[in-house]
Parts: sequence; C-alpha cells; structure tokens
Amino acid sequence: MNKSIIRRSLIIVLFIVVGFLAWKKFRPAQSKDFAAGTADSQGTPTVKIEVVQPESFKEVISLSGSLTASEEVDLTLEATGRITYLNLQEGTRVQKGEVLIRLNSDDLQAQLQKSNALLKELTSRDLRLKALLAKEAVSQQEYDQFTAEMAVVKADFALVKAQIAKTEVRAPFSGRVGLRYVSMGAFVDPNSRIAELVNADPMYVDFSVPEKYASQVKTGMTLMFTVENLPDTFAAEVKAIAPRIDANTRTLQVRAATKNTNYVLIAGAFSKVILQLNEIPAALMVSNTAVVPQMNAKKLFLIKDGVVKQVVITTSNRTANRVVVATGLSAGDTVITAGVLKVRPGISVEILEQR
Repeated sequence: MNKSIIRRSLIIVLFIVVGFLAWKKFRPAQSKDFAAGTADSQGTPTVKIEVVQPESFKEVISLSGSLTASEEVDLTLEATGRITYLNLQEGTRVQKGEVLIRLNSDDLQAQLQKSNALLKELTSRDLRLKALLAKEAVSQQEYDQFTAEMAVVKADFALVKAQIAKTEVRAPFSGRVGLRYVSMGAFVDPNSRIAELVNADPMYVDFSVPEKYASQVKTGMTLMFTVENLPDTFAAEVKAIAPRIDANTRTLQVRAATKNTNYVLIAGAFSKVILQLNEIPAALMVSNTAVVPQMNAKKLFLIKDGVVKQVVITTSNRTANRVVVATGLSAGDTVITAGVLKVRPGISVEILEQR
C-alpha cells in the first residue's frame, strides 16, 4: 500500500479520536430539570410532580389607558369686534357663568337703550288702553293693533339683547383656563383662537377591554391605575361602558372616573390600568410546564395507581408561571410537571421532586 495513503489514514483517525475525547471532556452538564424524565439505571423515567389543590385566583388584566378631562372646550366668539374686557388669566380657575371676554358693543347698547325706552312707553300706554277698552272708549280692533305693534318692539328688544350676548364669552362650566392666545384690544372673529377651558376634577380614565372580557366589566367596578413619573397608584370607578364592541379592534370602550382635587393628573397622559375581574375561589392551577399543547387540544400527564395516565384539558386563565385548568382535572390529582416528554401512558415513573 502506498505510504502516503497510510499516513493520511492515520492522521484522520487521530483527529477523530482527539475530537471525541475533547467533546467528552468539555460537553455541558445536563441540568436537573433536563435530567428529570431520563431513565435511571433500571430504565425508569424520573419526573417532578405536584398535587393539585384548590386555590383562590383573582383574574387581573393590565391595559393601556389615557387620561381625559371631564369637561374641555375651546373658547370661541360668535361675533366680530375688538376686545374691551379680558378676564383670562392662564392657569386660574373661573366659575360657571363668569364673563371671560367682552367685545365693543356700544352701538348695540345704544339700540338696547332705545328699545327699552320705547318698551316702557308702550307698557304705560297699554295700561291706559286696557282701561279705555273696559269702558268701551276704544275698539277691540284698535287695541289689537296696538298689542301687535308692542309685540314687534319686544321682539326687537330681545334681538338686541341676544346680539349683545354674542359679544361676550361666559364660562360654560367651572374650570381652569389654559393658554391664552389673544390680548386686550385685539380684533377677533368667530375663527379666532381664544383659549382652552378645562375641568380636570373629576378626571376620566379611558381604556379598551378585549372582547373576551367584555361581559365581566360592570359600572361601579373599582380599578387601579398608574401614570408615568408619578409614584402613586390611583383608584377609579367605572362610570360608563360603550353600548357595543368595536368591530375593527374587537374591544369594548370603558370610562372610569377618579378625583383630581390636587390636579396632579394631567389630561392626555398615558396610564397603565390594572383591572381585577372575577375571582375564582377554588381554582385548579398547575405549572405551565405541565401542559403539553397538541394540534386541537391540551393535555396533562397524571400519576394514578402508580402509572402514568394522559388527560385532555381546557384552560381559562393564566399567570406568568401558572395555568388555570377549567376541565379535565380534579382536586388531589398528581400532575407531572417536569419530564413530560419522556413519559407515556401506562408506564411507571420515579418521583424526583414533589411540589
């Protein structure tokens, strides 16, 4: 045989041997959880188990929400003119009905005085005509014509008052004035941006609940929420629920209210809502490592009469590490939580650890 071929063959064999020895020396050790389920020296799989006991489970969901002021409006004018009175100090509170802006209305005030004087004269005349009508000194036709003229004057008087009212802006509700965009003496019209009025007490928390939880949300429920950059956790009460589920998002709009007497909560802020739904007083829960998913179902491996038994289950809720089993499991059942991939129905197992 050619010496070069023999040399190459020996080199290849040497590399194989060295590689095997290196792999054997440096291969990673199996973890305890991985080892659970492997066979012992007699070939019996070792597993971890837990005995299922009823326990209280509070179904809690975390949702994203947004803070909304209970009342909010952009102040606008219905008339055009020059500002002669301005009561808009940024950040201050105003009361409902308080005059915030008044435009120049001298011409309208003059018309109002004229109409008022004429109306007083006609009122006095009406008293005299009624007396004459009772004595039949004037005809009913003459009196009816007078009352028609008086009605026109009253209408003119009301019209002028309405026009004057349009030159004023009154607070529609008690609240806090936002940023002001006009100054004293400015010429404004209905398109002019004046200021914003906000009532932030109470404050609303608006959020959406997934469709599967919609039937569990009721008015009067209490929820907790947090806001970024604020250390406190706030409580709110559900006040309103949308009458239907949004077909696009498959969610239900919910609004809760909370007191904001110190005005630490700001409208528009993002909030994290923690909503507690139904409480299950005797829930059957297992470790999520025990559940084996299948194509159309989920299963557990139990130990009954010393051998492994497979059951099909349904689940309802879960936490980070635990699963609530709705059907297929009973209190007192022994569930395999580790080593499930190495067992099969009907075999015996060795218990490595019990929870």
